[in-house]
Amino acid sequence: MKPKASLPGNQGKAVYAFMEKNYRHIFIGVIAIKLLLAYFFPITSDEAYFYTWVSRPDFTYYDHPPMTGWMVYLFSQLGRHIFFPRLFTILCGALVAMGMYGFVARLTGNTEKACLVSLFYLLSPLHMLFVLIATDTPLFLFVFACGLLLDLGLRRSKRFIVFLSGLCLGLAILSKYFAGLLLVAYLIYLLIRRDRRALMNGLVWLAGALPLILLHLYWNYNHCWTNVLFNVINRNRDVHLNIAGFFTFLGFQAYLSTPWLLWRFFQNRQKLGLAIRADGKLLFCFFAVPVAVMGLVAFHRSGLHWTLSFYPFLYLFLMQVDPTDLKKLIRYSAVFSLMHLVPIVVLLGLPVEILQGKPYYHDLVLSLHGREIEAALLEKYGQDNVPATNGYYTSGAMTYHSNRRYIVFHDDSKHGRQDDRLTDFRMLDGKDFMVFSTLPVTEDYSPYFDSISKETLLIRQQTFHVTLGKGFRYRVYREQFLSRIAGNWYNIPAFLPRGDCFYYDMYFPELNSK
Repeated sequence: MKPKASLPGNQGKAVYAFMEKNYRHIFIGVIAIKLLLAYFFPITSDEAYFYTWVSRPDFTYYDHPPMTGWMVYLFSQLGRHIFFPRLFTILCGALVAMGMYGFVARLTGNTEKACLVSLFYLLSPLHMLFVLIATDTPLFLFVFACGLLLDLGLRRSKRFIVFLSGLCLGLAILSKYFAGLLLVAYLIYLLIRRDRRALMNGLVWLAGALPLILLHLYWNYNHCWTNVLFNVINRNRDVHLNIAGFFTFLGFQAYLSTPWLLWRFFQNRQKLGLAIRADGKLLFCFFAVPVAVMGLVAFHRSGLHWTLSFYPFLYLFLMQVDPTDLKKLIRYSAVFSLMHLVPIVVLLGLPVEILQGKPYYHDLVLSLHGREIEAALLEKYGQDNVPATNGYYTSGAMTYHSNRRYIVFHDDSKHGRQDDRLTDFRMLDGKDFMVFSTLPVTEDYSPYFDSISKETLLIRQQTFHVTLGKGFRYRVYREQFLSRIAGNWYNIPAFLPRGDCFYYDMYFPELNSK
């Protein structure tokens, strides 16, 4: 993978000198733009959900491993505004950019080329638009750290560095299970290398990750296997063949890599192939194998963001591209990112009412003006009712915008069930509820209360809905709703060993013996 360190002529030297001279200024400018986006962009549904985790830090959460929750909790100590947790996302992107610079500089001895490769990533949409909190955020950082440390450890034959890479693998798996695809990639690498030392290093690598993996599995064993049930079983019940989804997946990969980068790699395919065969097999496997596996999965279901964390490995191969061509690629990516940023800035500057009538208008009002909604609710209904909503996103957003927690009431979604661990409905028996909803409630809540009434609230020309329930009937709620949730989402299969289950402990202790 190592290119020649010599500069290709005077034109190449000029390109290198310009980029190296301005690298810091561009770096700081990009970070400044991302900081502004992080401050002004409204809170998203996932971010609102993650924000509810702050109230109860734990070793893992219902549908995701814990790393995102830990980072949101840590950075939220700086302030309540969603800007502060988003600082972690910006930090992750900056660390990856610096990691690229250090890797290329160490490998080639050419700091100018290191600037070019790092700048391509810095100015790409993958980095420029990555300011929101997601489970991919810590995954992005730890996957990249895992790959670079493993490559460094193998090159230097330093098993301690390989072990550190394994630790990063464990941290990546605690971010998102997709990190496990690196294990598949390393198996492919072993088949290519057929090297006994690579096998031994692989065992050292796995040893670094294993304690964190086992600890995570032990937590799941004692908490209804919630992560395993959600990611492996519950969310995959309705999968079906989806040819269109596969082609959408391919299109998004072209978008992430950018067409001009793909074309330049095609033009340099012989040089690129030689670099991969020489000493770039590992990092190429860390990119290509996860993307290929997810491509196969895309025939049934796909999240377009699933492959984000593996793209920095592809960008590292830009060191094989001529500097003058690489400067053009950087310019194209900067313009491409600007084409995204301009509409976003314009939309953020417009009044939300301009989008009235759009299907998502109610969610925009909730994200941008949740405090106004909360003030209206308090003025009209006071604080004597149990504040609730009928969806995890709405609960998260209202919790974020207020100084009180909104519980999730009567939401039977397989997603976002962390509130099952936060709310004990046994303690709410006989209480009065105020259930806030962004859309009309179609479910019949009358069996769960002694009496109910429905009202509306007009905020920013959007009608919101409130159900007032007097005298909560816990036993009816348990028999008619909580039992359905137990059967749908907490049905532990027989092949998993049975440990403790908080949901059974709270509502159905008789199921613990089954």
